[in-house]
Amino acid sequence: MCGIFGLIAGKNAAITAEELNKGIEKLLLLSESRGKEASGICAITDTSIRIHKRCVRAKELIRTGEYREIMSGIDRETKRTVMGHARMVTNGSSHNPNNNQPVIRGDFVCIHNGIIVNDEAVWKDHPEMVRQDEVDTEVLLALLQKYGAEGSIQEAFQKCLKELKGSLSIALIDKRSDRLLLYTNVGSLYIVLSKTRDMILFASERYILEKAVTGSELRRYFRPAKIRQVPLKRGWFVNLSDCSIIDMKRAAQDAGKAEYDREIICTSGREEKRVYAQMVSPGRVRQVEKLLCVDTEKIDAMRRCTRCLLPETFPGISFDEEGVCSVCRSYKKIEYKGQEKLLQEIKKNVSDKSRFDCIIPLSGGRDSCYMIHYAVKELGLRPVAYTYDWGMVTDLARRNIQRMCSELGVEHILISADIARKRKNVQLNVKAWLKHPELFTIPLFMAGDKQFFYYAQLLKKQMNVGTILFGMNWLEETQFKVKFANIKETGKNEIYYDLSGRNKVNLMSAYGKEFVRNPAYLNRSLVDTFSGYLSYYILPKNYLQFFDYIPWEQKKIEKVILEEYDWEKAKGRDETWRIGDGTAPFYNYIYLRLAGFTEFDTFKSNQIREGMIARETALEELKVCNMIPVDEFIWYCDTINIDPVETLKIINAQKTLY
Repeated sequence: MCGIFGLIAGKNAAITAEELNKGIEKLLLLSESRGKEASGICAITDTSIRIHKRCVRAKELIRTGEYREIMSGIDRETKRTVMGHARMVTNGSSHNPNNNQPVIRGDFVCIHNGIIVNDEAVWKDHPEMVRQDEVDTEVLLALLQKYGAEGSIQEAFQKCLKELKGSLSIALIDKRSDRLLLYTNVGSLYIVLSKTRDMILFASERYILEKAVTGSELRRYFRPAKIRQVPLKRGWFVNLSDCSIIDMKRAAQDAGKAEYDREIICTSGREEKRVYAQMVSPGRVRQVEKLLCVDTEKIDAMRRCTRCLLPETFPGISFDEEGVCSVCRSYKKIEYKGQEKLLQEIKKNVSDKSRFDCIIPLSGGRDSCYMIHYAVKELGLRPVAYTYDWGMVTDLARRNIQRMCSELGVEHILISADIARKRKNVQLNVKAWLKHPELFTIPLFMAGDKQFFYYAQLLKKQMNVGTILFGMNWLEETQFKVKFANIKETGKNEIYYDLSGRNKVNLMSAYGKEFVRNPAYLNRSLVDTFSGYLSYYILPKNYLQFFDYIPWEQKKIEKVILEEYDWEKAKGRDETWRIGDGTAPFYNYIYLRLAGFTEFDTFKSNQIREGMIARETALEELKVCNMIPVDEFIWYCDTINIDPVETLKIINAQKTLY
């Protein structure tokens, strides 16, 4: 998830202070692609471990006086190790410095890429260990502290691995040790040894190392061709004096117990004074719960298709004399191409220059999680997982991603946007929408996530992978969102996210007129909006759709992910769809309140058309699916910094279509 990196220069390394500083700066900035919400640096010498971490992105950390002081201090040492972290926040607010990395507890300092998904359960199993902060990494260090007193560090670490679930790619040091432990259970850790074998670079992504050793002062010491992956689920100890590597399983019992007593010195920015999203008063929750309501009697009284569930307010709908809607009359059942055809398409594009057969975008939702399971277990492929985090990916989705990748041993590459900036853009568009609510402009709330198409193509090029395998399916088609702009025809060339050239122009025209009518849309988010439009409608879609080949079967999918991977459903409700998107509860409430239906109505209707579910059963299930969770609605509002109470008052004051 996050970006971790390091440079180990042994006592005989000839690297100059300037080259070392420039190299670390390069690694830190490159690692920003993995997280921009916080960053930290750690310098290890014979006498001290100096740490500085802040709730700022890497390029701002570099400008701080504390960073410059730490880097100038190691220049005077003959043996130098620097490691760092660029954080994408998961567990624990970044505004609390103790949650940011490197994480310190007792004698241990660690940088961690990934998520420990069962940290709360482990704390409960060990009541003698007192939790100090929210970050999940802390539980690893607490266990090491406990088991380390009983034996060697490698024995303690092996005991930890038996208790922890999730993804671990770490660099860890005991302040008494002269060995750094490198470990990954998902493959997201790479190293390169210098030509003179007295320096080591490591990073959570191969591409980051390649760019570091070709585009900085480090290029005269390292060769990109020598980059290799840390073996999966096998720890390595790196000797800081001479950069020798020792397999953890072969290390002596006293490994990591050299005669050192370094002082750990940590500096960080002041904790920001604000009300965290999770600290919501009970009175506020009750107020939102009261306002989060719809007129179910009027919605139930709407005319609906006698075959599916679509109501009379669905844009462009018409009914025949039997009450069957125009969507049902024109619907064509999905024809799956089959597993053999899918394998043929993937295999013909496999590149000799890559270790991977395909890239699988992984959202943490049920379909993409099942797809990566199927790719590994059923097809025998070597995929690399990819996630684009634009600020609205939920913690639940992140935990599910790590469950899948750690269990399957799949490397996961996360590209993180400037999340603070993205969330501000969403806020500006939501506030603009509240000034003049129009159903067809709701997709502007999600414009910032559409660049995941662009970054998928970029990753494909960077990693020399021949195929991108997406997990979208025809059942979740939601083109009603653009049909509210009087777009009559969608699904050009049998691609449900596409529009004809004429309708692309019509959609741009509709938005243009609305921007003139409501100048609040003319804000800094326009760049995001336009790039999202280009990524979604203009950028060539050179990838395969998994569910064009393999049948989508909900019961089978859910059985696999829930039983084999301990996959999490949405909290408090029996739902597995849209749980990874923090935006969904917000926009679905607007559609339900104003139009009388949500994307669940369209999904269930497609299931009916495919013969997957009876209409009566779908109607009953819809009552549960369309219940908007109060806590998730509040989370969205708090995340983009808008008042949920005032927002609901404006939404509820609008005229409905029914």
